[in-house]
Amino acid sequence: MVLLAVLMAFVLVAPHAEAAKKQRIIAISPFAAQALVQMGVKPIAVGATIGATTRQQKMLSGIPKLALSHPNGPNLEVLARKKPDIVFSSDRWKAGTPAMKRLGIRVVYADPTSPNGVKPNVLKIGRVVGRQKQAVKLNRRITSGLRNAIKGIGPNRKKILVVLGIGRTAMAFLGNSWGGNLVTQAGGNLVTGGATAGGGFARLSDEVVVAENPDVIVVVPHGNSGDLSQVRDYILNNEAWKTTNAFKTKQVFVSIDNTLLQAGTDLGPVVSSIRTDFLKNR
Repeated sequence: MVLLAVLMAFVLVAPHAEAAKKQRIIAISPFAAQALVQMGVKPIAVGATIGATTRQQKMLSGIPKLALSHPNGPNLEVLARKKPDIVFSSDRWKAGTPAMKRLGIRVVYADPTSPNGVKPNVLKIGRVVGRQKQAVKLNRRITSGLRNAIKGIGPNRKKILVVLGIGRTAMAFLGNSWGGNLVTQAGGNLVTGGATAGGGFARLSDEVVVAENPDVIVVVPHGNSGDLSQVRDYILNNEAWKTTNAFKTKQVFVSIDNTLLQAGTDLGPVVSSIRTDFLKNR
């Protein structure tokens, strides 16, 4: 009876596992692409987005890239020629979802908006592609990496302002943003001027920056690659901000590798780099 039960379980599971291997998968989302590769699933194509972090770009090297255009995502004709069974997308490209579904493509959203959503979305991706065990193992590595990254954080937390620079506009990272959450986990006292916003960012005035007087300022330029230096220079040459402790002690940094903007599975390494590069608390 026991042997029969084991054989029946194998018969039921094996077809699903085999079907998962044959799935043609495209990952528009850098997060989903990274998670898939770490679970041993190689997508037939991934989105060519500037949002991918340096680590993600290295991990996805050699995989064909699909050009993406806002707000629809990939060109539908190009996508159709790839004949995908599943496309992992995100809210950023949701305008193109109905057209993909009309082609009979299964569209799955599995892109976390905060670090707390990483492990649930890893599990979701694992279920979709039949790699539940690998998803659980990946989550264990994520938990272990983050646990090691936050060891030894003391009670003295520096005030840190993280700024998203868009043109001549400065937006503060809030606690509910991807980068803001990780900065807090890294031991930073995140400066927000008391602002709240569902999207995780809020306009920041010079008066608020001067009043908050952060110890550390991290500038995250955002936009087309040709505009990044202009954005950075605008913020770094702001006369009002030069009165803050961060400028006086030369604790002003520029982050251009997207780790504070783009969701990824490497929470531990990102928190470690924040501590080492910006907070100097390890």
